[in-house]
Amino acid sequence: MKSVDLPSITYNDLISSCIGSIDSEELRNRLETALAHLLRAGVAYDLAATHANLFQTACFTGNDDDVVVESVTKKELKNLYTAQMVPANKPSRIYYDDIKILAPLGICPFCGFGHVKTLDHYLPKSKFPLLSIFPSNLVPCCTDCNKSKLANVAVAQGEQCLHPYFSDPIFINEQWIFATVVHSSPAAVTFHVQRPPLWSDINFGRVIYHFREYDLANRFSVQAGSELASLRKELLIDFRTGGVNEVQRTLIKKEAASRSLEVNSWKTAMYQALSADPWFFQGGFMQE
Repeated sequence: MKSVDLPSITYNDLISSCIGSIDSEELRNRLETALAHLLRAGVAYDLAATHANLFQTACFTGNDDDVVVESVTKKELKNLYTAQMVPANKPSRIYYDDIKILAPLGICPFCGFGHVKTLDHYLPKSKFPLLSIFPSNLVPCCTDCNKSKLANVAVAQGEQCLHPYFSDPIFINEQWIFATVVHSSPAAVTFHVQRPPLWSDINFGRVIYHFREYDLANRFSVQAGSELASLRKELLIDFRTGGVNEVQRTLIKKEAASRSLEVNSWKTAMYQALSADPWFFQGGFMQE
């Protein structure tokens, strides 16, 4: 999980840009009439997100052709994103691209390793159409995270995925992702969530939900498997030159380097587990 700076784009500017490129004058007029509702929804979102209360946001349960506000349908609101903001030939695409590049190094903030390819609606546009193009609701992410989350909606505070724009610093600075070494041939690593000291039930519930929602245990294990395959070659060289102590020193250095970049990453958790497991650094790493 990584934090991301809030978009500096104003909702009013983005709405005006999207509406302005619509061919139908009649639709433009109806959307202009709904502008106040859109802006109020944005203000309410930021307030709720600041206090981790987005789960209280009322969702729209109607169909695409049902009216949401001021004779504007759900489909028409969703199309502000899909038809006006996403296409490369639309003026509002510049806003889409501006949000995508907010992710540091182009890395997905939800999983911490995928490459940003799209924007995720933290509250899905299918259930919150008034927020289809609200900047604070659009988060740069990888394709896998975007597909994993789908349109699930939290019904309690502890069921909310972490929000890269609004998450409490404890989710970034305190370790909650851990790993365990599997004594197999070859060695493997599994990942799990562990409760930090003094955390509330709600905060711990959120990281559990986030971990499950984005299928991080399985996805981290795939990353670790690839890393272990190349690591074995490096550790064999260390073993030949300095024995078991050199192998453990290498693992400790790798953990420290990874931790300095991100406390809660699969790599930090993996090297922490490997460097503390005698079976692995005393010879388990040689298993094929």
